[in-house]
Amino acid sequence: MLPRLLLIADRFTESHRADAVRRAVAAGVPWVQLRDHRLDPDTFARAAEALVPMLKADNPNLLLSVNTNLDVARRLGLGLHVGRRGPSVAEARRQLGSGALLGYSAHDLDAARQAADEGADYLLFSPVFPTASKPGVPAVGLEALATVCRAVAVPVLALGGITPERVSVCLQQGAHGVAVVSAILEAPDPAAAVRQFLERIENALHHR
Repeated sequence: MLPRLLLIADRFTESHRADAVRRAVAAGVPWVQLRDHRLDPDTFARAAEALVPMLKADNPNLLLSVNTNLDVARRLGLGLHVGRRGPSVAEARRQLGSGALLGYSAHDLDAARQAADEGADYLLFSPVFPTASKPGVPAVGLEALATVCRAVAVPVLALGGITPERVSVCLQQGAHGVAVVSAILEAPDPAAAVRQFLERIENALHHR
């Protein structure tokens, strides 16, 4: 079963962000996705190749994915996450094979259904709540999240404006888990934020 908490390590190539990611992993984050849309593929690859061994040393059981860069995912034996950037789900599945973890970022029901049909193992659905990382983009809301969760047979993780206080309501809509960026990476204490998320997830599952 996929972990229920995913840390999207956006701009992981910045030293202070990489440090926050490592602190989060040490605190128990079970799944990390490396993302930095600003970089060319070679720079991304070098940064990922440097950080991945450190993260695995921090937690040998850590699940790791990379955003968009299929070559890095294949070379390092990691999962791949695609969306509007990168190859299609069908092309990524064809190149990576059936055993690779493959995810897709969906923002509406049709895209979610298509990605699931093409072989995505899981979906990120966003933005569920308003988020500072995408100013001006309207939130899709909890009702849309519930609709997508009912419509596809793969796990859906809620993304966008997720805080520990919003975990329970997302899982109540049928989400498998939550994906987080700033609420962990920009927290005064990333480790404490991780512990809050894990506790909220455990409590939500216990009462579901």
